[in-house]
Amino acid sequence: MTTPGNGTGPEPGSRTIIPLMAAVARPRGERLGLMREAVVQVVGHLVLEAVPQDQRSPLFGQARDLLSEAGWGLDELFEAATQDGPARRDLFRALGLEG
Repeated sequence: MTTPGNGTGPEPGSRTIIPLMAAVARPRGERLGLMREAVVQVVGHLVLEAVPQDQRSPLFGQARDLLSEAGWGLDELFEAATQDGPARRDLFRALGLEG
């Protein structure tokens, strides 16, 4: 058996912890803009008007999953959907989509 400090095992806190909960990967670069557009589309779909299946962004499903992690209410989503302003920037920040 190894114990910390005897030279045969890792020191406490030196191990890599792998989260057991699955999460939506945050895009980078060009996909970041596409994901933001998809998030706005999903928000609009939820609070304004349904987006037909054939008109949805290819990232619609991933954006929907990402939104479920935010935990925002419909009133907050409505504000983010209707105008590009502080509410939308706050939503992007909450989702890890700042850019």
